[in-house]
Amino acid sequence: MADRLAPISLHVLDAVEWFMRRLEAEHQAHLDESDGPAIRGSQGRILHMLPKEGARATDLAAGGWITKQAIGQRVQELEEMGLVVTEPDPADGRARIVRRTEAGDRVEAGLTAPIDAMEARWAAEVGPDRYAIFRAVLDQLGAPYAPALFGREPPPSPPTPDD
Repeated sequence: MADRLAPISLHVLDAVEWFMRRLEAEHQAHLDESDGPAIRGSQGRILHMLPKEGARATDLAAGGWITKQAIGQRVQELEEMGLVVTEPDPADGRARIVRRTEAGDRVEAGLTAPIDAMEARWAAEVGPDRYAIFRAVLDQLGAPYAPALFGREPPPSPPTPDD
């Protein structure tokens, strides 16, 4: 009977999909319990991407491989929520620097904490050594496609069937 209940992985895409379902369910459970402000994923990613010293919105757009317009809209939303401020760039008066506020730091920490807790649970489930290897392999395989915070070009698009 136990063999019937063992997961059957047809290929890596199945395993990734099942893992993503678990990740989303566990993360959503935390969000449902959270008393913090309602933050969309894109807003949370911007809060997380912002270094302590702040960054130009154009650098955030390049680092996240999204449009300047989309970053501008998300930054404006975050500013209206009191989570970031924009200030003139001391190095270039024409540019603006985006910085997290203290409230933004608290929200970002609140968004990061449940992810850290999930990883701790998973490490306990499979063992810390195996989890460390999993993370190292995951990071290595994803690195060419991970958005750099600054200066990295996006990877080439995969070929289309017509190529």
